Amino acid sequence: PEGPERLAYVTWLSSTVVGENSENLDEDNYFIATRLLVWQLLHNEKTRTTNNIDVVVVVTPDVSESRIWRLKKDGAIVKHIEFVHGNNDGWLHPSESRWSDIMSKLRVWQLTEYSRILMLDSDMVLQRPLDGIFDEPGAQIMPTLTNVTAKDDEPDLPENYLLASFGETFNEDHGYPPDWDHGLKKYGKFCAGFFILKPSETIFNYYKALLDIEGRFDSKYMEQNLLNYAHRWDGAMPWREIPTTWNIRSINDHDFDEGVASMHEKWWDLIFSKSEKIMGFMKAQRWQMEGYYKAID
Repeated sequence: PEGPERLAYVTWLSSTVVGENSENLDEDNYFIATRLLVWQLLHNEKTRTTNNIDVVVVVTPDVSESRIWRLKKDGAIVKHIEFVHGNNDGWLHPSESRWSDIMSKLRVWQLTEYSRILMLDSDMVLQRPLDGIFDEPGAQIMPTLTNVTAKDDEPDLPENYLLASFGETFNEDHGYPPDWDHGLKKYGKFCAGFFILKPSETIFNYYKALLDIEGRFDSKYMEQNLLNYAHRWDGAMPWREIPTTWNIRSINDHDFDEGVASMHEKWWDLIFSKSEKIMGFMKAQRWQMEGYYKAID
């Protein structure tokens, strides 16, 4: 019989989003956000894992030693990854230059020591634990469909796969929980800031091959559009839905009061809804995190 499943929470850190003053860690908001996420998942009594799920930060080669040292001290498992570039990826033109290294996120599929992973952008603030997401019906491994014709210029698909997520909200004006009729945009397209996957070298190689097929997906939103192409609903590996009660982008007060598990918002910026209450909550989490580590240090 197989041993127990190994699960992980994974986020991604690259220095391309930092720009100048890269050694001033107090001004690197993405780095602080990554620390905050690690603290919420590992240490904060209200939000931490109670199932000892690993918390992993994958870092690209340009992330400084000082950041890596701090993340390890905070309790994260740090995994070094190389950048991902295709042999013919000159056709990829992200809509923002800070996303130029974002395809390296695909390396998460190479973490095959884990059976399932929840991949999170670092700009997430939690209200409650996320462990239960792995029990969702949509978050289970699925056989790859064999009745869908594969494209001749694409490599073989894995025997099974997992990609579970939800649509992204248009803006802060939506009901709770948002659905395709009320609040979610682009029917059938998922948000690549929060999704569950099954690692597999076969699928990593499949994604990497897509980088060499010019025009196969719209490169404006880079890895999000690549994944939405690979897991389109009429393809062989359709993505599956998990409830939006786990995570919402463009959060409003009603979502917050109803207890959405996590919020995809940059607490250092004015959030879409301009809610003072939510901004206050998110900033308080940041200072609680700072206080927690100062006391330990």
